Amino acid sequence: MNIWKSGVVKGPVVLIALGILIAALGCSQSLPDGSVGNIGRYNYSPSVIQTGSVRQIWWCGQGKNPNNTSQDTDAIFYESINLSTKVVYGPVLVLAETPGAWDSFYLCNPKVIGGSFENPLGDGQSYSYAMYYVATSSSQGVNNSIGVAFSNDGIAWKKYPQPIIAPTSLNGYGVGQPALYNSDKKSGISMFYEDDFPTPQHVAATSTDGVHFRIQGTITSNGLDPDNPGAGWGDMAYDSKTFEWYAVFNRPLRPPSTTGNIPEYGQYGIELYKISQSALLSGSTPWQQLATFDTNATLYESNFIAGFVRDGFGNLNVGSYPTIQMYTSVSYPLPYWDASPADAGRSAQINHWILTPLQWVPGDNELLSLNRYFNKSVHEVTTGPVSPDAGFQLEGLLGHLYASPSHGADQPFYACKGGQTDYFVSLDLNCENQRVLGKNGYGYSQQVSGLNLVALYRCSSAHDHFVSNDPKCEGQKTDSLLGYVLP
Repeated sequence: MNIWKSGVVKGPVVLIALGILIAALGCSQSLPDGSVGNIGRYNYSPSVIQTGSVRQIWWCGQGKNPNNTSQDTDAIFYESINLSTKVVYGPVLVLAETPGAWDSFYLCNPKVIGGSFENPLGDGQSYSYAMYYVATSSSQGVNNSIGVAFSNDGIAWKKYPQPIIAPTSLNGYGVGQPALYNSDKKSGISMFYEDDFPTPQHVAATSTDGVHFRIQGTITSNGLDPDNPGAGWGDMAYDSKTFEWYAVFNRPLRPPSTTGNIPEYGQYGIELYKISQSALLSGSTPWQQLATFDTNATLYESNFIAGFVRDGFGNLNVGSYPTIQMYTSVSYPLPYWDASPADAGRSAQINHWILTPLQWVPGDNELLSLNRYFNKSVHEVTTGPVSPDAGFQLEGLLGHLYASPSHGADQPFYACKGGQTDYFVSLDLNCENQRVLGKNGYGYSQQVSGLNLVALYRCSSAHDHFVSNDPKCEGQKTDSLLGYVLP
């Protein structure tokens, strides 16, 4: 497989209302409810269109190339789901590499858009779908370009023979991870894609025929999380009612030193943002962070490269709007609650990747409840769920954190884990060189006049860490003052 420049393989408070079923841990032969993919083979980087009650999903997965059966790597799969009748078609392989062509290796990262594309291939035919995808002629996975194929049913595709976006440098990954919008419901395509030269950035380009593109500028990074510079993304989509763009950016990778030297190629989380259309390139107003979906929030070891549920033209105004729905690449099944760092890392290996639905409800539960749990052995303090096999019981509510930086609360509280069972809360992005689970939310670093804030202290006993409102840590050792939260 091709390894993306940031380390990922190419190709409820908010309340995060997970559209998933937390299934049996350790081993499973079936997908969680609503998920898609081929069990035992990698599945990631989804593109999703919903028309009425039918969802069409394309993604990058491992499959044998019909044009070269010795090639069992990246290919594009398709599945449709009727949400009303529950009728499913697929998964089926619909696109793969062309031997000897520019896309002879690592064809991946599909994004599909509807429209009316008149004679784009010079064959006198018009098409109602365009798929933009990433591939290369290099077996080393460098110098990636973006190409396009056309279809009238989303299953049978015809490729344009040359790349339509070429890399700006021949000395790196190249370009990838396109996101799409159709401005005229014909062939007026806006494409947003990643370019790693000279530094990682997101580029905006437009076309009037779906084939020939002109660069319009670089998407602003103003407002993106400062603890995650140069973050790659999964997708971007437009809200045509509010004139805002939404995007899902990846959180960092875990260092192998924290996962028993088992590399994890999928990041541990994603962050959802929005920005006004007028500021997308100028940065005149910043991106607004809305929610984080990570191990702390989902229990999955990896959560990365999400794709929005959109209409055929790239609008979010579909399905359960204004709820924002997406499919996220996750590792499945869950690791056991007391898995070793290495076993947790193994649970995120590429053959465990599937696609599962998540959603965010605007304005719902801006504040996250920071709860303390105990299972007669150790504590866990979290704003997310607790592992179902751990036997944790709720001890009490410690306070409330904001789901995103809000009202002056800009101190992130990270969820961490040391060894197999030592859950702890830290102010350090890197969890003090222990395993990062994600973000609990945002609080205050100091008291604020006019706010009835409560202090949180990090405490330790002979066998674990916990958090308390008591400065004396209930008779145990007081490690530090973490900060202040709403009661």
